[in-house]
Amino acid sequence: MDGAVVGLIGTVVGAVSGVLGTLATTRLGGAEQRRTQRGQSEREGRAVAYSNLVTECSRTYRVGYTAHVALQAARGVQRSPNVGDSLVGFRPAVEATLEAVSLVRLHGPDRVARAANNLASAMKGWCHEVELLYDGEGDEQRASEAIELYEEMEERFVALGRETLSGVLAR
Repeated sequence: MDGAVVGLIGTVVGAVSGVLGTLATTRLGGAEQRRTQRGQSEREGRAVAYSNLVTECSRTYRVGYTAHVALQAARGVQRSPNVGDSLVGFRPAVEATLEAVSLVRLHGPDRVARAANNLASAMKGWCHEVELLYDGEGDEQRASEAIELYEEMEERFVALGRETLSGVLAR
């Protein structure tokens, strides 16, 4: 074979392998970049969902605690209309918190979603006990235990949320 042909074949093979190498590197780099962006987007979504739930829980806690304290203060005495007013906002606040729980359930992972569900159940239980107190059918001990359970469930959710956002938990 002529030296020029061999040189030409070598040049073509080198060019083809260079192009293929560049394409493969670009493809692998792009896949890694998409994976990184997807992971970052997932973490950001979780952070927003978790922080929304914590914010709603804080708001609901303030409303519920105000109603609970007002009922405790009014026990055994003539109730003022303000006691009922303080209770009126509790149920809607709980409902808003349940919406935030739904977002957490969508973003997961499962352990955090379960913790959010437990938190929601405890909050609904506390609200129910406070409503029973208002109706004169409740028990202060059960209402106090309900608020303690709620506080415990909130602490668990926050701890799991922090672990998840720091990368300790995997899906």
